[in-house]
Amino acid sequence: MTPTRNQLLAELQELAADLGRAPFPDEIAKKGSFALPEYRAEFGSWAHALSVADLEQPTGKRIPQDALIAELKRLAAKLEKVPAEQDMYEKGRHGLSTYKNRFGSWNEALAAADLDSRPDRTQKSRDALLSEIKRITDDLGHTPTKREMSTYGNFSPVTYRHRFGSWNEAIEAAGFESQSPKERIPEEELINELQRVGDANDSIPSSTDMDRDGEFSSGTYFNRFGSWTAALEVAGFEPDSK
Repeated sequence: MTPTRNQLLAELQELAADLGRAPFPDEIAKKGSFALPEYRAEFGSWAHALSVADLEQPTGKRIPQDALIAELKRLAAKLEKVPAEQDMYEKGRHGLSTYKNRFGSWNEALAAADLDSRPDRTQKSRDALLSEIKRITDDLGHTPTKREMSTYGNFSPVTYRHRFGSWNEAIEAAGFESQSPKERIPEEELINELQRVGDANDSIPSSTDMDRDGEFSSGTYFNRFGSWTAALEVAGFEPDSK
C-alpha cells in the first residue's frame, strides 16, 4: 500500500530523532519502513522531503568504496544489465555525484565494480550523435529536451554541448527547428528542477551541476532569482556562507 505523506514525514522525523540528525538516503533502506523512491514520488526529491519535514540535509558522510561498488553490483543483478546513470538515480541508494567524485566518472565506477562500462561517448561520430536525436524524435513525436536526451538517449547533453556548442545547435544540425526559450517558466517548475538535480547528486547543486544535468540553464536561475545563492535558498537549500 502506498504510504501517505504524513506517514513518510513521521518516519523521517522518527529516524532523525534516533540518529540525532537527518538520515542519509541509503539509511532509509536499512533503517526505515519505506523506500527512497516512495519519498521521491511524494515529494519530488529527497531534498524537498527533508525540507518539508523541517530537517537540515546532513553533511560530511563518506560512504566506503566497497559499499559503493556493492550497490553497483546489486543494481546490476536486479536489472540484469549494466546499470546506466539514470538507473542509479531512479533505483539506487547513492547519488551520481558520489560515484563521479569518488571514481572520476560513471564508467570508471563501473570498471571498479568489474562491470562493462558504456562506450566513451566523447569519441562518437557527429553522424551517430545526430542519428540519436532523430531516433528519439521519432520515438517521442517531438524534438527531445535535454532531460529527455538524458533519460532516453545513449548520449548525454554534455556530449552534444561539447561537440556542437549548445543543445539548440545540435537540434538544428539534426535538421530540426531549435527550441525557443520559454517566455516565463513557472517558479515552482524551476524550484522542482533544482531540487531534482540536488537529489540526483546527493548534494547542494552548483550552477555547473545545473548546466550539466538540469533541464534549465544556470543563467535562467540567475535571471529569475538574482543569484545562484538566492535560487538555492528559495528551493530550501542552505548554501555554505563564505
